[in-house]
Amino acid sequence: MKIQCLVIDDEPYAVNLLEEYISQVPYLQLQQKCYNALEALDYLNHFQPDLIFLDINMPHLSGMQFASLLPPGQRFIFTTAYSEFAAESYEKNAVDYLVKPITFERFLKAVMKVVNGGNTANADQPPAPSRRLFLKSGKAIIQVDYEDVLYIEGLRDYVVFHCRQGRHIVYKRMKDLEGILPVNFSRVHLSYIINRDHILRFEDNHITIGQERIPVSDKYRESFLQTINQRLL
Repeated sequence: MKIQCLVIDDEPYAVNLLEEYISQVPYLQLQQKCYNALEALDYLNHFQPDLIFLDINMPHLSGMQFASLLPPGQRFIFTTAYSEFAAESYEKNAVDYLVKPITFERFLKAVMKVVNGGNTANADQPPAPSRRLFLKSGKAIIQVDYEDVLYIEGLRDYVVFHCRQGRHIVYKRMKDLEGILPVNFSRVHLSYIINRDHILRFEDNHITIGQERIPVSDKYRESFLQTINQRLL
Protein backbone atom coordinates (compact mmCIF):
# COMPACT_ATOMS: atom_id res chain seq x y z
CA MET A 1 0.00 0.00 0.00
CA LYS A 2 1.32 3.41 -0.93
CA ILE A 3 1.87 6.23 1.54
CA GLN A 4 -0.61 8.99 0.67
CA CYS A 5 1.08 12.41 0.86
CA LEU A 6 -0.23 15.94 1.32
CA VAL A 7 2.03 18.88 0.42
CA ILE A 8 1.35 22.26 2.04
CA ASP A 9 3.48 25.18 0.86
CA ASP A 10 2.72 28.66 -0.44
CA GLU A 11 5.66 28.56 -2.88
CA PRO A 12 4.71 26.89 -6.20
CA TYR A 13 8.37 26.04 -6.90
CA ALA A 14 8.66 24.17 -3.59
CA VAL A 15 5.39 22.33 -4.21
CA ASN A 16 6.51 21.28 -7.68
CA LEU A 17 9.83 20.03 -6.35
CA LEU A 18 8.19 17.85 -3.67
CA GLU A 19 5.68 16.59 -6.22
CA GLU A 20 8.56 15.52 -8.46
CA TYR A 21 10.37 13.80 -5.58
CA ILE A 22 7.22 11.95 -4.52
CA SER A 23 6.66 10.71 -8.08
CA GLN A 24 10.13 9.15 -8.08
CA VAL A 25 9.48 6.98 -5.00
CA PRO A 26 7.37 3.90 -5.84
CA TYR A 27 5.75 3.62 -2.40
CA LEU A 28 4.68 7.28 -2.23
CA GLN A 29 1.65 8.87 -3.87
CA LEU A 30 0.66 12.53 -3.93
CA GLN A 31 -2.86 12.77 -2.54
CA GLN A 32 -3.20 16.55 -2.67
CA LYS A 33 -1.23 19.80 -2.74
CA CYS A 34 -2.38 22.94 -0.92
CA TYR A 35 -0.90 26.42 -1.19
CA ASN A 36 -1.92 27.70 2.24
CA ALA A 37 -2.81 26.29 5.65
CA LEU A 38 -6.47 27.31 5.53
CA GLU A 39 -6.98 25.40 2.30
CA ALA A 40 -5.26 22.41 3.90
CA LEU A 41 -7.47 22.52 7.01
CA ASP A 42 -10.54 22.33 4.81
CA TYR A 43 -9.06 19.38 2.95
CA LEU A 44 -8.29 17.55 6.20
CA ASN A 45 -11.93 17.82 7.20
CA HIS A 46 -12.70 15.35 4.39
CA PHE A 47 -9.52 13.32 3.85
CA GLN A 48 -6.77 11.84 5.99
CA PRO A 49 -3.28 11.63 4.40
CA ASP A 50 -0.61 9.27 5.75
CA LEU A 51 2.12 11.90 5.57
CA ILE A 52 2.16 15.70 5.36
CA PHE A 53 5.00 17.84 4.04
CA LEU A 54 4.43 21.11 5.88
CA ASP A 55 6.07 24.44 5.16
CA ILE A 56 6.69 26.60 8.25
CA ASN A 57 6.58 30.12 6.78
CA MET A 58 3.10 30.64 5.35
CA PRO A 59 0.59 33.51 5.47
CA HIS A 60 -2.48 33.46 7.73
CA LEU A 61 -1.36 30.38 9.67
CA SER A 62 2.23 29.23 10.10
CA GLY A 63 3.30 25.61 9.85
CA MET A 64 4.01 25.56 13.59
CA GLN A 65 0.49 26.76 14.35
CA PHE A 66 -0.96 24.31 11.83
CA ALA A 67 0.95 21.40 13.41
CA SER A 68 -0.71 22.14 16.75
CA LEU A 69 -4.10 21.53 15.12
CA LEU A 70 -3.23 18.10 13.71
CA PRO A 71 -4.74 15.02 15.36
CA PRO A 72 -2.47 12.80 17.50
CA GLY A 73 -0.51 10.32 15.43
CA GLN A 74 -0.56 12.36 12.22
CA ARG A 75 2.87 12.03 10.64
CA PHE A 76 4.35 15.17 9.14
CA ILE A 77 7.68 16.56 7.97
CA PHE A 78 8.50 20.25 8.24
CA THR A 79 10.06 22.11 5.30
CA THR A 80 11.58 25.58 5.52
CA ALA A 81 14.43 27.77 4.32
CA TYR A 82 15.99 28.12 7.77
CA SER A 83 17.16 25.77 10.52
CA GLU A 84 16.25 28.12 13.38
CA PHE A 85 12.95 26.29 14.04
CA ALA A 86 14.54 22.84 14.30
CA ALA A 87 14.28 22.46 18.08
CA GLU A 88 10.68 23.65 18.13
CA SER A 89 9.76 21.36 15.25
CA TYR A 90 10.81 18.29 17.22
CA GLU A 91 8.74 19.50 20.17
CA LYS A 92 5.79 19.33 17.77
CA ASN A 93 6.65 15.64 17.15
CA ALA A 94 7.62 16.14 13.53
CA VAL A 95 9.14 13.08 11.87
CA ASP A 96 11.88 15.22 10.36
CA TYR A 97 12.86 18.73 9.35
CA LEU A 98 13.98 19.50 5.80
CA VAL A 99 15.91 22.67 5.03
CA LYS A 100 15.43 24.24 1.60
CA PRO A 101 16.76 23.80 -0.99
CA ILE A 102 15.86 20.15 -0.39
CA THR A 103 17.95 17.52 -2.13
CA PHE A 104 16.41 14.24 -3.22
CA GLU A 105 18.84 12.31 -1.01
CA ARG A 106 17.76 14.26 2.09
CA PHE A 107 14.09 13.92 1.11
CA LEU A 108 14.45 10.15 0.78
CA LYS A 109 16.19 9.92 4.15
CA ALA A 110 13.26 11.69 5.81
CA VAL A 111 10.73 9.43 4.09
CA MET A 112 12.62 6.34 5.24
CA LYS A 113 12.07 7.45 8.83
CA VAL A 114 8.35 7.24 8.16
CA VAL A 115 8.68 3.82 6.56
CA ASN A 116 10.80 2.55 9.46
CA GLY A 117 8.57 4.09 12.09
CA GLY A 118 11.12 6.77 12.94
CA ASN A 119 10.28 9.83 15.00
CA THR A 120 11.99 12.82 16.53
CA ALA A 121 13.99 10.63 18.89
CA ASN A 122 16.20 9.42 16.04
CA ALA A 123 15.81 12.35 13.67
CA ASP A 124 19.02 13.98 12.49
CA GLN A 125 19.63 17.60 13.33
CA PRO A 126 19.39 19.45 9.99
CA PRO A 127 22.50 21.14 8.66
CA ALA A 128 22.61 24.91 8.91
CA PRO A 129 21.69 26.45 5.57
CA SER A 130 24.32 28.35 3.70
CA ARG A 131 24.35 32.13 4.10
CA ARG A 132 25.83 32.52 0.64
CA LEU A 133 25.07 31.77 -2.96
CA PHE A 134 27.09 31.59 -6.15
CA LEU A 135 26.11 33.76 -9.11
CA LYS A 136 27.21 33.05 -12.67
CA SER A 137 27.60 36.54 -14.06
CA GLY A 138 29.08 36.59 -17.56
CA LYS A 139 32.21 34.43 -17.51
CA ALA A 140 32.70 34.79 -13.77
CA ILE A 141 31.24 32.88 -10.82
CA ILE A 142 30.80 35.20 -7.86
CA GLN A 143 30.04 34.30 -4.25
CA VAL A 144 27.60 36.67 -2.53
CA ASP A 145 26.22 36.78 1.01
CA TYR A 146 22.42 36.75 1.06
CA GLU A 147 22.52 39.63 3.55
CA ASP A 148 24.41 41.76 1.03
CA VAL A 149 21.65 41.45 -1.57
CA LEU A 150 19.45 44.56 -1.45
CA TYR A 151 16.92 43.59 -4.10
CA ILE A 152 16.60 41.64 -7.34
CA GLU A 153 15.26 43.13 -10.56
CA GLY A 154 13.80 41.04 -13.37
CA LEU A 155 14.62 41.77 -17.01
CA ARG A 156 12.85 39.15 -19.16
CA ASP A 157 15.12 36.08 -19.06
CA TYR A 158 17.69 37.83 -16.88
CA VAL A 159 17.76 39.10 -13.32
CA VAL A 160 19.97 41.76 -11.78
CA PHE A 161 21.17 41.23 -8.22
CA HIS A 162 21.60 44.68 -6.69
CA CYS A 163 24.12 44.20 -3.89
CA ARG A 164 26.02 46.45 -1.54
CA GLN A 165 29.16 45.91 -3.62
CA GLY A 166 27.53 46.39 -7.02
CA ARG A 167 25.29 44.71 -9.58
CA HIS A 168 25.44 41.18 -11.03
CA ILE A 169 23.46 40.14 -14.11
CA VAL A 170 22.43 36.48 -14.07
CA TYR A 171 20.64 34.37 -16.69
CA LYS A 172 17.67 33.31 -14.57
CA ARG A 173 13.94 33.94 -14.32
CA MET A 174 12.26 35.56 -11.34
CA LYS A 175 9.93 32.64 -10.67
CA ASP A 176 12.93 30.29 -10.44
CA LEU A 177 14.32 32.36 -7.58
CA GLU A 178 11.21 32.48 -5.40
CA GLY A 179 11.52 28.90 -4.17
CA ILE A 180 15.22 28.99 -3.34
CA LEU A 181 15.73 32.37 -1.66
CA PRO A 182 15.62 32.65 2.16
CA VAL A 183 12.39 33.67 3.85
CA ASN A 184 13.48 37.29 4.35
CA PHE A 185 13.12 37.85 0.58
CA SER A 186 9.68 38.88 -0.73
CA ARG A 187 8.28 39.17 -4.24
CA VAL A 188 6.60 42.58 -4.36
CA HIS A 189 6.22 43.10 -8.10
CA LEU A 190 6.52 41.11 -11.32
CA SER A 191 9.92 42.75 -11.73
CA TYR A 192 11.16 42.93 -8.13
CA ILE A 193 12.13 40.71 -5.21
CA ILE A 194 13.35 42.61 -2.16
CA ASN A 195 15.37 41.74 0.92
CA ARG A 196 13.12 42.88 3.77
CA ASP A 197 16.12 43.36 6.06
CA HIS A 198 17.11 46.41 3.99
CA ILE A 199 13.73 48.20 3.91
CA LEU A 200 14.04 51.79 5.11
CA ARG A 201 10.47 52.90 4.41
CA PHE A 202 7.17 51.74 2.93
CA GLU A 203 4.80 54.47 1.77
CA ASP A 204 2.44 55.09 -1.16
CA ASN A 205 2.92 51.51 -2.41
CA HIS A 206 6.66 52.03 -2.72
CA ILE A 207 9.52 50.52 -0.73
CA THR A 208 12.65 52.54 -0.12
CA ILE A 209 15.90 50.57 -0.07
CA GLY A 210 18.96 52.78 -0.06
CA GLN A 211 18.35 55.44 -2.69
CA GLU A 212 15.90 53.32 -4.68
CA ARG A 213 12.08 53.42 -4.58
CA ILE A 214 10.65 50.05 -5.56
CA PRO A 215 6.97 49.68 -6.50
CA VAL A 216 4.67 47.18 -4.78
CA SER A 217 2.01 45.90 -7.15
CA ASP A 218 -1.57 45.07 -6.17
CA LYS A 219 -0.91 41.36 -6.81
CA TYR A 220 1.74 41.12 -4.09
CA ARG A 221 0.70 43.93 -1.73
CA GLU A 222 -1.48 41.86 0.61
CA SER A 223 1.05 39.06 1.16
CA PHE A 224 3.82 41.63 1.66
CA LEU A 225 1.80 43.53 4.26
CA GLN A 226 0.95 40.31 6.08
CA THR A 227 4.64 39.56 6.35
CA ILE A 228 5.70 42.92 7.71
CA ASN A 229 2.67 43.17 10.02
CA GLN A 230 4.11 40.24 11.97
CA ARG A 231 6.87 42.60 13.13
CA LEU A 232 4.84 45.80 13.26
CA LEU A 233 4.78 47.67 16.59
